[in-house]
Amino acid sequence: MKRIVAVLLTLLIATSAAYSQKVKLIIDAGHGGKDFGAKNKAGDKESDLCLLMAEALEKYAAENNMETQMTRTKKDQNLTHEQRSGFKVDKNYKTYYISLHMDKDKNTSVRGNKLYYCTKAVNAGIAKQLADKIGKGLEKLNGNQSRTEDKDAIILTRNTIPSIMIYYGHVTNPQDVKLAKDPAFQKEVSLLIIRSILETRY
Repeated sequence: MKRIVAVLLTLLIATSAAYSQKVKLIIDAGHGGKDFGAKNKAGDKESDLCLLMAEALEKYAAENNMETQMTRTKKDQNLTHEQRSGFKVDKNYKTYYISLHMDKDKNTSVRGNKLYYCTKAVNAGIAKQLADKIGKGLEKLNGNQSRTEDKDAIILTRNTIPSIMIYYGHVTNPQDVKLAKDPAFQKEVSLLIIRSILETRY
């Protein structure tokens, strides 16, 4: 795991040096408040796990000179689709929107990553490229198969910046939940997202 982080950091530094324009990252921790999303028998909520990942992503993005904006910063925060989306292209930045989620299944042994973009959204082609890059990286980090799919989601269509949703495992799978709570894994996923953004130009 340490070796993977070291490789990601090396690639990140090299890519950052070649990236001339300031990057801004809108980070959306899925669900929140009464809408906790998926939940497992142990009581772990998708919304809480996604907030942990969002906080890690914000930290490492800021450390790599990215501007960041969180749509949700508290566990009990309730947001409408309108409040967590509607971000526009800014001529001063290359801006991207990442919405973090975890999947669920009745079978607790089921794992897998899903990445969504929307063909109806502006910059859909760039969003798909980004989703594909992150998906391939996630397969190496958590051992789960990744699928990139088209999804007609309000939070994607309301943005004019490249926007994706990342489902990095299942909240109903103990192994995925253990990883989601691990700061080392959170760091690896964050650096993967950052590197993928820097490699995806528009």
